[in-house]
Amino acid sequence: MEAAATPALLVLIVVAIVAAVVWTRRATAPALAPQARPTVPLLQSALLPSLPPVVDGLRISWSYVAASDPDAGGGDFYDAFYLDDSSVAVVIGDADGAGLTSIVTMNVVRQAIRSALIDGARPADALRRANRVLLRSEHPGIVTAIVGIIDPATLQFRYAVAGHPPPLLATADETCAPLPEEGSGIALGVVPHHVTSEHTVSIPVDGVLALYTDGLAVAGTQILAEALVEARLLAPSKPAIAIDRAIFGQRERPDDAAIMTISPEPLLAHLDVRLPAELTSAALARTALRRFLATTPLGERRSFDAVVAAGEAVANAIEHAYDRRPNQTFVLRAVWEHETCTILVEDGGAWNDIQPPMTRGRGIAMMRELCDTLEIDRTPNGTSVALGFQVAKNLADVSLVLT
Repeated sequence: MEAAATPALLVLIVVAIVAAVVWTRRATAPALAPQARPTVPLLQSALLPSLPPVVDGLRISWSYVAASDPDAGGGDFYDAFYLDDSSVAVVIGDADGAGLTSIVTMNVVRQAIRSALIDGARPADALRRANRVLLRSEHPGIVTAIVGIIDPATLQFRYAVAGHPPPLLATADETCAPLPEEGSGIALGVVPHHVTSEHTVSIPVDGVLALYTDGLAVAGTQILAEALVEARLLAPSKPAIAIDRAIFGQRERPDDAAIMTISPEPLLAHLDVRLPAELTSAALARTALRRFLATTPLGERRSFDAVVAAGEAVANAIEHAYDRRPNQTFVLRAVWEHETCTILVEDGGAWNDIQPPMTRGRGIAMMRELCDTLEIDRTPNGTSVALGFQVAKNLADVSLVLT
């Protein structure tokens, strides 16, 4: 009996000693000054990315300012990063509530979305995965968010919304309107099976896209739209900061305010894009190629020839390589070196021998007429078309200069 009681008694003595030491240290330790306490804005800033990625063909800026009361905000988040196919993922959202709890919730969702997109998920699938992760976390909550993927070459923007204000698009005619939001899902953390629609839009070269949290729309969507139009003209390098200042100035902020802007660069110094083998990709390929050719000295006339000739190669890849099988892709690349612009169109199929209509069928002959060099390499693993264009052949532009 005594032998059994001795270990228990020793444990009680040790616990009592530890408790006494802890109590003594707490009683003698100086009180932590209010300014030394870790605040919500500091923790929020530490978890969010500090600088936007540098993207050829795009200008991304963002602004995040915490609520005037350090304990009033803490749920806003944003993110932008490269994906494996050279497209760029953009995310913005807001966790309900305030303080440390909302910070933990927002970080759970941000990391879940980032992980899903890196693994190749589409925007709607990334939101669904984040919803499942949120419902199973130790700190569930309600979160609104937008997830988008933009191709810097084609300026195609695919996005999905979960209970969040839709993005705004300002254009050169000084108008600003929200992007479509039909079928947008409810906020994350509400239902076990999240469903939302995806939308795809083409951003004009002279446009500015804005994603924001509701803390920025406190003054009203119309004022936000007007600030976006003005910032597009007056502050093209960092419109996000200009928009925030235009709305708030030095006034008190009842909530966190985050905004991200995406502005296409007029020129594209690098072209290497993979597109779906679908008819709609022909226009995207032309847009990307025009932006790249504007960085070369080919000139307007010769660049037009290049777009037309490459368009024929793209049409062949779309219409003849895969027999209209779904979920196939082709690659469009372009490079300027040694006074020559080389455009490469590659597919992974086998061109069929279907006879085209009488009004068609001159694609290869047209390519030969327009370009300086043409190489077509057909193998069992796919077809590669290389078109070369040289400045020396640009006789029309040279004659214009001489006259």
